[in-house]
Amino acid sequence: MRNQNKNLQSSKLFKIYLIFVGATPLLSTDFYLPALPSISAYYGTNDATTNLTMILFTVTLAISSLLWGPISDKYGRKPVIAFGAAAYFSGSLLCVFAPTIEALIVFRMLQAVGGGAAVMVSTAFVKDVFDENHQERILSIVQGMTLLGPAVAPTIGALMMKIADWHGIFLLMTGMGAVVLAGALYFKETLREPLTVSVFSALGRLRVVLRNRRFTFIVIIFAIPAIPLMAFINASPYIFQNRFGLSEQIYSLFFAASALSMMGGAFAYPAIAKRFGRTAVAYGSLCVFVVCGAGVLLAGGVSPFVFILFILPSSFAGALSKPLSIFLGLNAQESDTGSASSLIGFISLMMSSLGMALLAFFDDYLMGVGVLYLAFGAAAVALFAAFLRKV
Repeated sequence: MRNQNKNLQSSKLFKIYLIFVGATPLLSTDFYLPALPSISAYYGTNDATTNLTMILFTVTLAISSLLWGPISDKYGRKPVIAFGAAAYFSGSLLCVFAPTIEALIVFRMLQAVGGGAAVMVSTAFVKDVFDENHQERILSIVQGMTLLGPAVAPTIGALMMKIADWHGIFLLMTGMGAVVLAGALYFKETLREPLTVSVFSALGRLRVVLRNRRFTFIVIIFAIPAIPLMAFINASPYIFQNRFGLSEQIYSLFFAASALSMMGGAFAYPAIAKRFGRTAVAYGSLCVFVVCGAGVLLAGGVSPFVFILFILPSSFAGALSKPLSIFLGLNAQESDTGSASSLIGFISLMMSSLGMALLAFFDDYLMGVGVLYLAFGAAAVALFAAFLRKV
């Protein structure tokens, strides 16, 4: 197994697959964003109900990723990602034929059950295959390339809307599920030492990992920015298309700019961390959210260009801190990699769900985004300062 993993370290095809697996859950929301207003009109429902296809997808994604990790520590990564890919494929195909908005919500949740395996496995693969000296660099590359998909996803989604309306987007996702399944069947197992305990005992390892206070605090602090980031992602089609009156295609370009900024942050992490140190990266990236939130509240409503001007730095900062948070989290927990990976994904996704849920309390989505950036950015800075005083 050790020699086999060494071969995977140098396999370009495996690295491409790792990136694709990591991107699949993101693409499952970003392809779909330009279609949200059209889906509301198609089913004759309101935006709040349509947004449940996003919120419940993310909640289910979080819960499933939490469960898949310990199961993969017992049975291996290969059967978990294969089963997850099959569930994602089935859910995507069913979404194409959903007769009601309620059915679409349920089928999106089935998608998320499979997508949770991808969330967990994409992180566990890094710990399984790469040694500690290479993990940080690999995480940066994987995070950066993973974000290339969301950069172009809304543009592709908008194009699909022109060709085959929103049903075509789910056909595209069906194809993605097929690719992930093919890779799961092709590559060998990466888990070196499976757990020999029962499934219930394996699930109990989640509690063991959570008792590691250093791990838990690191993961929670760096997951907090997911709240405003996901609030922006969920609100963006309504802000750009409804408030600013832009077309689906033009909106997709603004969203692509944000995603490219994220990609830049992920790729820039190794150089910036080497130059300024990990603590400075953490503080700086969290403080950016506070500044951007204030900017959105003060001037974000002037025009879409001013609004995106304050979003881009926060997108960069959020991605800049992501490889750092995963690296610190995984290395704060020596064993139970699947459980640790699951908890990293679960906490981040639950924070994302919270961001979407909190957005519903604002009639003005733009103001809601600004408030959430400012409030949770300040909270993350304060918690990180308290964490440093205790370690």
